Amino acid sequence: MYKLLLVSDKEEVRTLYEGFSEWENLGFERPAVAADANEGIDLLGKERFDAVSWLLSVSEGKRFFGYLSRRPEMLGMETARDEARLRREISSARRTLSSRDAARQTKQVDDLTRAMQGEFFCDLLRGAAYDSAKIQERMRSLRMMEVRPERPLATASFRLPQGDYFLSEVWRYGRERLENALKNIFESGDPHMHFVLLIINPHHMRLIGLPRQDMSGDEVYDRMVMHLDRCQAALEEYFELTLNIKRVIRYDNLYELGKENALRTAH
Repeated sequence: MYKLLLVSDKEEVRTLYEGFSEWENLGFERPAVAADANEGIDLLGKERFDAVSWLLSVSEGKRFFGYLSRRPEMLGMETARDEARLRREISSARRTLSSRDAARQTKQVDDLTRAMQGEFFCDLLRGAAYDSAKIQERMRSLRMMEVRPERPLATASFRLPQGDYFLSEVWRYGRERLENALKNIFESGDPHMHFVLLIINPHHMRLIGLPRQDMSGDEVYDRMVMHLDRCQAALEEYFELTLNIKRVIRYDNLYELGKENALRTAH
């Protein structure tokens, strides 16, 4: 059930709301009612509401709208004076709130899926020994449509020699915020590639780059090198950090990386 607040200095409107019998059928709890702007502002400051409706005189309206303008997330509507229009407006408000909730839930699911996708590739960079069947299963379950395991890819290992000093002496915002800043740099910049950064420690990192479309192995490798150049420029400009690249490796497909990890684990 959604929560609604009515703010009105019109007695007939407050009476309409208090006598309206269809709130539950329309998806709302019986609304809270405020008789003037100050009372409405006080209630909005104390309780959580999904929507607010109003019908106010000019002087009361100015005071209330000044406050409401600082609450852009609040669904607001000027209310009706009769039951038929009120029913239509509340039904419309419920549809709007339901659509907003569905969009939020979709975003939460999408954010979680992206995080799980990133963790899958980080596992491979850590040395997870996935066989072909496991890779295909994980990629299907994580809804990876653009990235395909049979395409070539590239990985890079690099160091930030000043990483520990930078984190302890220069950067004052904590390791998590530094890692987020580094991910913003290394995981964006080329719309044709999907990059995932694994931060092993403040000065040792690995990056995987996978094409979002069909490419040759040489093109994937070249795009990884160019991407690292862009990242180096951004690190120097924003953080005065130097990127020390240890190696860039090209793989014919994702299965080859999993197979290499399995051989390394066996030895």
